Amino acid sequence: MDKIIIGVHGLGNKPPKLLLEEWWRLSIAEGLRKIELPYTKFDFELAYWADSLHPKPLDPDETDKNSELFLNERYIPAFKNKKEDTKSLKEKAINYLKKQRDKILFSEIMHTNFPSFTDLIIKYFFHDLNIYLTRKCIEENKVDCLAKDVIREKLYNVLKKHRNKEILLIAHSMGSIVAYDVLIQHEKEIKIDSLLTIGSPLGVPFIFDKLRNNFSADPEDEKKLRTPDNILYEWINFADPEDKVAQHLTLDNLFKINSNNVSPSCDSIYNDYESEGLKNPHKSFGYLRACEVAEVIDKFLCRGKNKVLLWFTKKFNKLKDKLPKIK
Repeated sequence: MDKIIIGVHGLGNKPPKLLLEEWWRLSIAEGLRKIELPYTKFDFELAYWADSLHPKPLDPDETDKNSELFLNERYIPAFKNKKEDTKSLKEKAINYLKKQRDKILFSEIMHTNFPSFTDLIIKYFFHDLNIYLTRKCIEENKVDCLAKDVIREKLYNVLKKHRNKEILLIAHSMGSIVAYDVLIQHEKEIKIDSLLTIGSPLGVPFIFDKLRNNFSADPEDEKKLRTPDNILYEWINFADPEDKVAQHLTLDNLFKINSNNVSPSCDSIYNDYESEGLKNPHKSFGYLRACEVAEVIDKFLCRGKNKVLLWFTKKFNKLKDKLPKIK
């Protein structure tokens, strides 16, 4: 059976679909090279939903840093990322304030005791997430325009198109919420081999509570959410300890084991992404090229294939890569 990797990105405006899709592909390929698999081929498609909430994508040619369409964080291979830390006093102050905001936003104590305050912060700082969670319409005076339904359909259509293939679904950030919703909603129709969540906020208290209210018959009695039955092989969740959005690593304590004996297994990894000297441990590109993620992807691509043939192919590719290139 053919295999395909399907990605679903996180919140916020994004560059155009083809560019972001290529950057995801390059990030995955960079990770495979790290584990000495330079010629591993894979089919990939990105479920792109940013255009549902943002009419114009980020513009890679925009030079005005104050423009809403300025593209600040691009894909850059890790070895080209290193720059001296030239953060100004203003940038350091902004980063400090962000850390204090995150302490409030992702605190279970704050959410339990002051839920309305948490909701206010979400509404102000996380526009896309707020619209998705509060079931708001994308446009006023339109029927069947709920953001949640429109965004879900983007991923559903991609999964449906490839439903006769073995699928590795990689969901980043808010994309993991969308992926969970779609998998639960279409359990009988769509099956995937594996789910890989990176930088996922599924375990953040206010998000988990909203999901539990949506999918549990009796939220007071249900301590855990279901792991979708259409995940056949494994669900792995990776998070950088410095990634505040994904600081809750213990998803295995929050989700039940499904009928295929699958529930989330969690691991801590290092996200090496930085742009202009500023680190971002939540960025998708850094997660996608991490060696641990590459190992999962390689395992998926190789599963079910002749191991002896794979061994010789990898050895040949390594040798081929060392040979001088003919110009």
